[in-house]
Amino acid sequence: MCVFFLAAFVVPGSSKDEGFAGTWVLEKGSERPNDAPINLQTKIKQDSSGITFETIFKEPENGVVPLLYLGVMTTRLHLTFNGNTEQNTIGPFQMASKTTLDGNQMQTDWTAMVKGDGVQGHWTHTLSDDGRHMTLEIHEGSSQGQSADATLHFVRK
Repeated sequence: MCVFFLAAFVVPGSSKDEGFAGTWVLEKGSERPNDAPINLQTKIKQDSSGITFETIFKEPENGVVPLLYLGVMTTRLHLTFNGNTEQNTIGPFQMASKTTLDGNQMQTDWTAMVKGDGVQGHWTHTLSDDGRHMTLEIHEGSSQGQSADATLHFVRK
């Protein structure tokens, strides 16, 4: 009888309790840029070493990933929250990034050299209060004057 009583009051954990960890897909029906990755799905793992994104997406027909999505359209990316610069290899490029986590918001500043062009970007991941939606705001610019912005809306799968 006591076991039943305790089981009746066990409440499953909410999405909010999981933070950014989980599987995320682009939200159907949300506004998105024309060049947004097709079938983008990312699995986020968060632990004491930082956060890891494992991403799948449909390769662009022309085989060229828009510079705006450098780091977003990659199969694996690790970011740390310890204030140190993290190095990642993305295709033929090296990307250096610094990430901070403040509650439901994660900010990443990154730089890379792409075909002799210095590229820098900023990502803001924002988790909704209920933990079921995530917004990724992307800003990218290059030393040759190119600049682009995009916002992607994800839902927890």
